[in-house]
Amino acid sequence: MADRDLNRELNPWMYDSSGNLTPEALKQFPDLAGTPAPITTGGSATAPAGASGQQLVVHPDALRTAGQNASQLGSKMTADCQNPAGNAMFAAATAMTGWAIGGAITTAHQTWELQFLTLGGNLINIGQSLQDNANGYTGTENANRGHLRALGS
Repeated sequence: MADRDLNRELNPWMYDSSGNLTPEALKQFPDLAGTPAPITTGGSATAPAGASGQQLVVHPDALRTAGQNASQLGSKMTADCQNPAGNAMFAAATAMTGWAIGGAITTAHQTWELQFLTLGGNLINIGQSLQDNANGYTGTENANRGHLRALGS
């Protein structure tokens, strides 16, 4: 089943009765409008005995876009944690000195901030890994293409 067919089954609201992406879906998911040519391997009829026949399809541009999006989101999350608006929580907790809720607010905010920073950092790392993988796939594909051309000469 092709990627687009699977997407239609999983997200039927994104497609009109003709099977085209709706204007709303194009706005929300611009990457779906023009899927780049994939890098494919395997699945050959002449595959050696024991080969599974499965095919790997990689869209480096889609990986790069996803990586950039993840990195941007992670950066925004970590920047938001540096926002002084969070100090209002500590001011409220300080105003409740002697009340158990004051300490609970401080602990909850510190825990939330640490988890948010960790998630932001993880998204930045994932984003970089996706971009590195896209570059690796493209580099390997270009190198293999060059080797095959050299063999054909």
